[in-house]
Amino acid sequence: MKKTIALSLLCANLFGFADNLNTFSAHFVQTVVDDKNTTIEYSGDIKAKRPNMAMWNYVKPIKKEIYINNEDLVIIEPEIEQVILKKVGSTIAFFEMLKNAKKIDNEHYVAKYEKMNLHINVKGDKIISITYLDELENRVTIIFSNQVENKEIDDSAFKADIPLNFDLIYQ
Repeated sequence: MKKTIALSLLCANLFGFADNLNTFSAHFVQTVVDDKNTTIEYSGDIKAKRPNMAMWNYVKPIKKEIYINNEDLVIIEPEIEQVILKKVGSTIAFFEMLKNAKKIDNEHYVAKYEKMNLHINVKGDKIISITYLDELENRVTIIFSNQVENKEIDDSAFKADIPLNFDLIYQ
C-alpha cells in the first residue's frame, strides 16, 4: 500500500521545472486494472505542497482521505470508521522523486521509484497522466484535470481531522 500511495503522490512534481513548482492541485481519476482485466476506478482531488505535504481526497467509489505531512501518513476511511497512522520517513519525498525523470520525448518521461517504472505524460507544462505497475502487477493509471500550480495552499489542508470515535491503527 505504501508504494501505491507514494507513487500516486508523484504527480506533484514536474521534472525539469520541479525547482519552480511549490504547490499542485488537481482532480484525478485513478484506474486500476488487474491481470484478469478487472477494472476499478477511483476519483477525487489532490493537493500537494513543498517540501513534503500532500492530501488525496478520494470521493468515488468510496470516501477515503490520505494525508502526508513530512514523515506522517494518515489514512482516514469513514465507511469503516478507521484511521491508519504511520511514520514513512523520507521515502515519500515526491517533489524530489521525479526530478531525475528521463525525457523520452516532449510529452513522455520515465522515472524510477524503487523497482518500478513510472510513465509520465505531459502536455505543455502540465502532467496529464502517470501509469505504472504496482507491487501486485496491477496497471495503475492516474489522469489529472483542472491542474493548478503554485497557488498558495494553507498548511492546514494537510492536517488530518481524525474523528474521535474512529479506530486508530498504528503501523
